[in-house]
Amino acid sequence: MKKKLLILTNNPVAKIGISSYLSSIFNQYLTIQSARGADITPEILDHADCILLSTENIKDNLPYPIPEHVYQLVCMRTFNHTYLHKILQIPPGSSVYLINDTENNADEVILQLQEFGFSQYHFLPWYPGCTNPDESIHYGVTPGELHLVPSTLTTVIDIGNRVVDISTINEIIACFHLPTSLADEVTRNYMSHIVQVLKLSNQQLSHALDMKQITQMILDNVSEGFCLLDESGMIKMVNQPFRKLTGFKEKNLSGCDFCALLRSYGIDYDFPNTRETIISQPGHGRIRLWFQKFSLNPKAELYLMHASVCEEQASGSSGTAFPFRARPLYDFNNMITRNPTQSHLLDTARRISLNDFPFIIQGESGTEKEMLAQAIHRNSRRHDGPFISLNFSSLNPSGIEAELLGTEENASLGTRRHMGAFQAACRGTLLINGIQHTALQTQQLLLNVLQNGYYMPIGSSGPLSLDVRMIATTTTDLYSLVLEGRFLDDLFFLLNTFSLNTVPIRQRRDDIPLLLNNFLRDAFKDPSLVMEDVLTGNLTAFLKQYDWPGNAQEIHNLSNYFSCIYQREPIPLGDLPGYILNQILSRQTSLDVTEKHILSLIISHPRIGRSTVMEQLRKQGVSLTEGKIRTVLRKLADAGYIKVHRTRGGCEATELGILMSRG
Repeated sequence: MKKKLLILTNNPVAKIGISSYLSSIFNQYLTIQSARGADITPEILDHADCILLSTENIKDNLPYPIPEHVYQLVCMRTFNHTYLHKILQIPPGSSVYLINDTENNADEVILQLQEFGFSQYHFLPWYPGCTNPDESIHYGVTPGELHLVPSTLTTVIDIGNRVVDISTINEIIACFHLPTSLADEVTRNYMSHIVQVLKLSNQQLSHALDMKQITQMILDNVSEGFCLLDESGMIKMVNQPFRKLTGFKEKNLSGCDFCALLRSYGIDYDFPNTRETIISQPGHGRIRLWFQKFSLNPKAELYLMHASVCEEQASGSSGTAFPFRARPLYDFNNMITRNPTQSHLLDTARRISLNDFPFIIQGESGTEKEMLAQAIHRNSRRHDGPFISLNFSSLNPSGIEAELLGTEENASLGTRRHMGAFQAACRGTLLINGIQHTALQTQQLLLNVLQNGYYMPIGSSGPLSLDVRMIATTTTDLYSLVLEGRFLDDLFFLLNTFSLNTVPIRQRRDDIPLLLNNFLRDAFKDPSLVMEDVLTGNLTAFLKQYDWPGNAQEIHNLSNYFSCIYQREPIPLGDLPGYILNQILSRQTSLDVTEKHILSLIISHPRIGRSTVMEQLRKQGVSLTEGKIRTVLRKLADAGYIKVHRTRGGCEATELGILMSRG
């Protein structure tokens, strides 16, 4: 029987965060239970082998004393380093509210921030019970407590919920006499975060930590081989396992050109164009090298090179058919942008890819949420594993349980063997598209599986261990569904370790020409094509100003449409799909009968002048003065329906004018 670890806390966010994080590490060895201090009973306390207190003072308010035979630990928590750099957006010297659920917790986070070197800010605690915020303070920082933020603040930095510190992980391992290798994965995640902080030293920081020493110490205390390279391929730091696995004999590799080093050993590796390779050194066997790419600012990229003993893929890991999409995956190189907001999103996504926590991608339809999830998977340590995508909006609610859990052959239940998404995504990533469509029963199923770390296929006699990185996408604000009682708060906080909000096209207009050209090249299968080659100037100008309600997916669809209707002549505005034409016509200036009549004359008689217009109208029984005709022509020109040429050039209808004549 597994020994029991009991987590005691009064904060629901901390309850979910701590228990889910520790379950992901110790699920195979321990039974992990979490409870609010006010809800415990003597039986719960007595049956625990170890109690983890979220704070030191929580036991002072327990309704029952903790038995003497139960071992006690106080949970040490630290920042999620992925988000710490955001604080540097705040001008130095500013007064900043630190928002948390209690005064003690707010003070604790302030102290940790100061210890991390953020002493250029004057932090003030803000917690429930505080009244009348100082309206001269415009900045706030919170560890995941956005709902407590005072409305007077204009800029709020969410640094995410704090995670369990590595020291507490090691204390739990020692308490239960567990394998020390359990700390390796946690250490790797910490290392990934600290590597990022290494480059964030800023002139704003008056008390910077020596992150290089800390990072090197961590690197040397994990079993996997790591080598950190800068954007030019120069080695910044390398750990002993990397040296041992690769057989490199040089005493000091820092500052060496990585590719030149490989060539000196007779090894060819097209870095960074090739993501991974197999090398072989005499006496060291076959070693697999692969890297993760991430950036610390728009102008600097880093590569974290991994080295591990090459193992053949397990038999049966490929070629198995299951009802999920299987096509080539996107990576970050496929996500093009010149927009600063989108660039920041991609930079954050690269950072998130370095750890293994679940997270949510929120955004409008067509904003490449699945493409972003695929890129994160490709840049993660799970990139060799499968990427499985389930669209909850298209699944029959009664069949979702079987799609997730799978079924086993069971005559009494009448079930046949069917591989579920959890098993299909084993050692990889499971993407749940449209999680806002999930029924409460399915939400409870997901919550149980994620909390327990195992699942039971329908008809099976035993559980299977869950080894999946979970990503969820939504087009609506999930927290608003939580407040409405339509989404489980425990599941929301468990999934929302991180969140990414995609950027709609109308907010990144500088990317419209870039995306149009890219999708048109794919559609026409011509890498040198630009939109001016196949679209008229009027159509090109319109598309640059169009709001694109369907976002990137609409640009992709329209590019394919253009490739189908193109007939060697530039495509005019009037050949747009009907739903877009209707939008154009609904926004245009309305014309009366006379104005439409004159516009029709100009369309049928290009370069027609005012006198000829008057003559043609007279022949049709319409009498207008030259002044009235001049007024109509000015109105048509101002609306963009005609061009009035100088020096007897006459009038000519534009594409928009031709379109209006049809309406």
